[in-house]
Amino acid sequence: MTITLGAKRGKPANAFVEGAPDARPTRRMRGRKAQLTLTLPPDLIARIDAAATRHRRSRASMVEVALDEWLQRDVA
Repeated sequence: MTITLGAKRGKPANAFVEGAPDARPTRRMRGRKAQLTLTLPPDLIARIDAAATRHRRSRASMVEVALDEWLQRDVA
């Protein structure tokens, strides 16, 4: 027996679950890069912005460079 949600509309449960926004990772592309959304503490954002200003970079560029450098050092 198949469990169905929204029986009035005739949607099976798996179609309902697969249709959820977080059901599978999707990537919104912006040119050759994928967009990523992060939630960060305000004090960390302020530090990122200050570093970005000092290095004449955008916030996104600063985060990208910092993560890339960290991941290169983390190779074990």
